[in-house]
Amino acid sequence: MGYQFSARSGSSIYVEDIGSGPPVLALHGIGGGTYFFHGLAKRLASRYRILSIDLPGTGGSSSANPSFTVESWVSDIGDLVAQKIGEPAVILGHSLGTILALKAWEAWPEQIRALILTCGLPKVRPFIRERLSQRAEAMTAQGNISGWGEKVSPGVFSATTMQRQPEMTGLFERLFEAQIPAAYVRSIEVLLGADASSAVPSVRVPCMAVIGQEDHYAPPEDVKAFMRQIPGGYREEIMPGCGHMPFFEAPEAFAGIVGSFLDGL
Repeated sequence: MGYQFSARSGSSIYVEDIGSGPPVLALHGIGGGTYFFHGLAKRLASRYRILSIDLPGTGGSSSANPSFTVESWVSDIGDLVAQKIGEPAVILGHSLGTILALKAWEAWPEQIRALILTCGLPKVRPFIRERLSQRAEAMTAQGNISGWGEKVSPGVFSATTMQRQPEMTGLFERLFEAQIPAAYVRSIEVLLGADASSAVPSVRVPCMAVIGQEDHYAPPEDVKAFMRQIPGGYREEIMPGCGHMPFFEAPEAFAGIVGSFLDGL
């Protein structure tokens, strides 16, 4: 079920709310949306309630602050958890969503039951920072994002996925180019300015890292290094043959990994 949620700030958040059971809130990375997690929600619907959103200012959501920030996002998401979920939730963050999940832990830890950190790091790696900065500059100069889908795909999908799943990667490219260019560029700016490193040593809930074996944005060794800073330990799942998008590249396996972690809570 999809609906609009009104946050106290005046932001209107598009929410996809599927299934019943203990709640899980899924937060996408830049260029994403609720569609990143639709398959996961359908696969786990008999056991868990999966809520996913378009971050305020992107997709079907509007932001009260056109220059949205990590802080404004975390505040609006906190309203959603408090008012529509009403109990501690598992936060599943993908890429930028990992930073948001960690920032949420700092802002409202009493509303968080566990964290599933998927293909993410507390801050952007220098190499990726340079790449994304150049991308934002080029898109701004171009005035649109036409043609960028084919440029982005090889960086977020593994070589195996690109070869074996052209239908899926083609759909992703089409959806990528359907974004509002200014919102995507602003999302890059927010990501480049975000750093949740200080939150990592304070985490006191069960955690799992889901890692794409061929992820260029959040390589396994980098994810392992930051997860080792979580004092209570963590579960680690490396997904072979996957890049930055395991929920698309190996959806059944991804759902199985998430479901297994949730079952163990």
